[in-house]
Amino acid sequence: MLLLEPFWVYSSVAMCVACGRKELLKVTDIWGNRYFTSILIMIAGVFVPVENWVLHRHPDWETTFLVKTVSDSTLIALASLLHILIALSGYWLSMHLLRNYGEDAVIKSTMWAFSIFFCVQGLFHDSFMYSGTYEEYHDGVEKSFLSFFATDRFFDAYIIFFLLYGPPFYYLIVSWNAGYPREERNNFNWKMGREVVLHAAFITGIYVVVWGVGLLPPKFDLSRLLPMYLIHFTSHLLVVLPLYFSPTKERSD
Repeated sequence: MLLLEPFWVYSSVAMCVACGRKELLKVTDIWGNRYFTSILIMIAGVFVPVENWVLHRHPDWETTFLVKTVSDSTLIALASLLHILIALSGYWLSMHLLRNYGEDAVIKSTMWAFSIFFCVQGLFHDSFMYSGTYEEYHDGVEKSFLSFFATDRFFDAYIIFFLLYGPPFYYLIVSWNAGYPREERNNFNWKMGREVVLHAAFITGIYVVVWGVGLLPPKFDLSRLLPMYLIHFTSHLLVVLPLYFSPTKERSD
């Protein structure tokens, strides 16, 4: 989903910076270190090729049904460039927040990017998680939220993506979050989990207010909160829970 992928790229990079906070605060050159190199390899070497494959396989869904097919490689090249530029700028911004405002600022920016990515999918699932064809979408044919999970789009963009992108991403965040006393590691993880709940409450409140004053189309009712909660909490669980596998060290007296 080209419209939402910038949030995923930024949140992935910022998550890595947050987990590598202790060592990254020591580096004198933010670009000339193994942490930046690892992040760049993860994005340019894994994320970009996988996303290009998904775009090639499902151009209508990836472009939110703006186009039916992608016959010009220029779009794929531009998408690749965009992802890398967002990764570079996201890394710079995360390092700026870490050095000037501390790890809490990086955590908040990371989790907000994740929350926007996940919640928008849930609230607007009839576009971002639409299971029908290009023609059906523009003809206004309604498809259920659950029907998306039986499509090859879901298999390619979520299952295959998770199997290919998950290992390097989890390796970086789990290993970089290692070496802290158990209490400090758990406190860091708790801060991330707290943001997940706060964001859900905030977005729910805004949605209910906007819905209550009648600013939303009729099809946007309170039932849309259920898909949002499902995507929001399940996806965040997959992001935050692995951090509890980061090895800890005993606090020395």
